[in-house]
Amino acid sequence: MLRFRISVFLVFCSVTFASLPVAVARPTAPQLFPYNTVVYLRIDDFPELKTDFARTSLGAIRADATVAPLVDRLYSELLDAFPQIQEELGVTLEDLLKLPTGEVAFSLAVTDTARPMFAFIADVGDNTDTADKLIERAEFEHISNAGDLVQETIGETEVTIFRNPGADDDLYIFIKEETVVMCSSELMVTHLISAWEGTAEETDRNLSDNRKFTDIMRNSVGADDYQPQISFFADPLTLINATTRDNFQAQAVMAILPTLGVDGFKAVGGSIILAPPGFDSVAHFHLALGTPRRGVLNLLTFGSGDMTPESWVPADVADYSTVFWDLEKTYDEVEKLVDQILGAGYFENLVEDNVNTPTGWNLREDVIGQIDGRLTMIGKVIEPVRLNSLSRLISVKLKDPDAFADFIDANIEQFEAPIEKKDYRGRAYYLISTPNPGGGQPRPPVVSFQQPDGVQNQPPPQESAQNLFQNFRQPQPTFAIVDGYLVVADSFEIVESVIDTSTGEGEKLADQSDFQLIVAQIKAQTGEIQPSAISFSRPEHSLKMFYDVLLGDSVQDTITSQASDNQFFRVLNSAFQDHPLPEFSDISKHLAPTGGVLFNRPSGLHYMSFSLKPASTK
Repeated sequence: MLRFRISVFLVFCSVTFASLPVAVARPTAPQLFPYNTVVYLRIDDFPELKTDFARTSLGAIRADATVAPLVDRLYSELLDAFPQIQEELGVTLEDLLKLPTGEVAFSLAVTDTARPMFAFIADVGDNTDTADKLIERAEFEHISNAGDLVQETIGETEVTIFRNPGADDDLYIFIKEETVVMCSSELMVTHLISAWEGTAEETDRNLSDNRKFTDIMRNSVGADDYQPQISFFADPLTLINATTRDNFQAQAVMAILPTLGVDGFKAVGGSIILAPPGFDSVAHFHLALGTPRRGVLNLLTFGSGDMTPESWVPADVADYSTVFWDLEKTYDEVEKLVDQILGAGYFENLVEDNVNTPTGWNLREDVIGQIDGRLTMIGKVIEPVRLNSLSRLISVKLKDPDAFADFIDANIEQFEAPIEKKDYRGRAYYLISTPNPGGGQPRPPVVSFQQPDGVQNQPPPQESAQNLFQNFRQPQPTFAIVDGYLVVADSFEIVESVIDTSTGEGEKLADQSDFQLIVAQIKAQTGEIQPSAISFSRPEHSLKMFYDVLLGDSVQDTITSQASDNQFFRVLNSAFQDHPLPEFSDISKHLAPTGGVLFNRPSGLHYMSFSLKPASTK
């Protein structure tokens, strides 16, 4: 019974699209859901979401003449693969995919009795017949499993209650003004109906009255108050506190949170906006924090400064991000916090016994004190292309690079793994030995597949498994000091690339037109305010990597060899044979760079990411 009820719920939650919007006269979800909602997700309008998605880069790829036949084929195969849905639910999968026609929203709220309750609403418009069929099927299954059905009128609304004798998990379902509603408690359904029908008391506040919620939503709208298609909100501390009231251990932990300053964490939320004016997409993420910040929240010691890429950042990176973070201040705050909880001097003794004495270092002075407050990360695709060809490098600016270089040379022998010092273009870098030096691949295991009837097939050929393992790069940890930065990476190739750029042998990211477009948009958003961090990404680099791997002989051979015994691979192989993937240039023309910016505001941290329209980058 529980399985069927869950399946009915998931049916209404399915991400589907309809062709025409419907007028919504009822109150919106924030005006219906209760004030004490602690988890919230809302899609403003499914048909508009479909329309707006079609105007994005992904929508353009989906509609491209070279891609659409393959997508349509896979979609058709998906429909054919689930004939049992109509038998079990009484409606076809195609009908399910057309069900929502407007707003869809979910709320999880807490009560004074510490019991969580949920509500789910979905506009179905002219598809009420499909919704009725699903509800009728749910009623049949419920009665077949010894459940009771009760019809009640709450306010002016007829409600069907799915009751389980001896259990306290009733489900309330009703359809009102072409909207399907499901709730898990009488309190929730009564609140929704009274808010809907305008009979609620003044004390019956809604989510739209919740200051935490409204502040986050106010920070998450687009330019000119462009409304997001998707919005979300969560208040995890309220949820945890309410649902653990009878748990002594949990409440004991909650009692020390003010000491740690965690109670200053108010809520989190944000939005996703597709195809707003001037952009492909925009996303907001807001972490609401109390003021003044205390305890662990003081560890968020973000600063601000010049975001121009360093002179060693190569032009061909897949992504770039930089952040100003005062690690010395963070270290001091960690020490204060630990000593506050465990006693004065505890943290210093901990570092002395576990770091300073064994290594002969002074962690505070030799390492933390040498970092100047700027952290930069880049990603770059390393040839030959494999699934993990995206190599990562993280760097920190140093106050005295020469002194830190002497520190490395004096302590290099203390590392357990052998470290080889290399010379490249007159610059030194350090290569840490790995179990498979030179990028050799581990020996693949022998894998057998158990069939449902108990018959065990022969394992796939060892050559096929070896082909799969050849699609992975062997990381080789490497570090160096380049132009005053300590750089640490998972490959020597990316370190040599930054040395090339530093010595003038390669172009710089700062000079690239697509990066400059992103910077211009960031400046337009920040104005005179200096952000704490920015990010830049080229989606085509990562996509090209997976595209090349997918079209490579090893993956194609694996798909072909597995097609005879596996339905998924059989469908995939057939679709690829009939509709081969197009040239990557047909895909990449729809892609544009993305950017992001982090603000450290008194009210909390706000991160906005965006992608440009492909036409604006030409």
